[in-house]
Amino acid sequence: MSLNSRRRQLQEQLSQLGEKRNTLASTALYFGGRPVIGSRGIQAEFASKVLDDYRDSVVNMWASTDGHIASRGPVPDQDSAKLHVTELLHGSVGFLIEEIDLKAMPLFPTALKKAADAVDGLIVSVAKQTDDEFERDIEKLHPRVFRAVERLIKNLHQAEATIRLVDESRDEVLTTQDVGVAYTRLEATSIEDDQFTEDGLLIGLLPYGERFEFRRAGGQLITGKVSPSLSESYLKRLREEQAINKWWRATISRREVRRFGRSNERFLLLDLEEIKQPALADAPQQPDSTSS
Repeated sequence: MSLNSRRRQLQEQLSQLGEKRNTLASTALYFGGRPVIGSRGIQAEFASKVLDDYRDSVVNMWASTDGHIASRGPVPDQDSAKLHVTELLHGSVGFLIEEIDLKAMPLFPTALKKAADAVDGLIVSVAKQTDDEFERDIEKLHPRVFRAVERLIKNLHQAEATIRLVDESRDEVLTTQDVGVAYTRLEATSIEDDQFTEDGLLIGLLPYGERFEFRRAGGQLITGKVSPSLSESYLKRLREEQAINKWWRATISRREVRRFGRSNERFLLLDLEEIKQPALADAPQQPDSTSS
């Protein structure tokens, strides 16, 4: 086989592969239980609520991927993350929710598809994973994603409904018992984010490990991750300029997850501004530690 023939053959194979691969968001949601009458219909108020909850979950997951959305308020640039109901599904009552791109099928999965797939997995996992897995995964969620999924599960639970999610990688059914488990877990959990500025000593900074250690003026040690917004080159420069054991004004984000009376805090270093060393009386006290 000549080189040109082989090249054409590979191009055809790649073209066929591209046609078969869905790189846009696409999820089928089927509902059952009390709001549904066989295959004839579904209560309009219920359908409206759960579709809005699902859309809200995906859009917030999409927007929180880089971790830069506020805890409340409008989602920036959400017109770029529109989902559409493209088909009513029969045999059971359901909806096909899809992302539409009028130009062409993207070569790689879009950010909205990744967000939709993540939400589909999250809805299933909060109902079916172990308690330890649930606690581990929930700490990574942005509060807005948590609240949107919580509303969806609450509406399913109160309506005594079931849900089946079908996307490119899963076909999962949540029974009313599964929905009940998810509702109980989410109702006992809360996630809150806030942001504060603190003066103190920078004790440690790991550009490759993306970790930091910071001692507050009061002596408490804060440890956590460094925000991706602080570039690796910037962190290297701080180390080269011997920023360790100098005084800084740190802007830090705190995420608090509460569950069954227990609280877990995680910290994210957002910014550093060098300051003068304060008077001796304000120097750090005996160490106490807080970490994430």
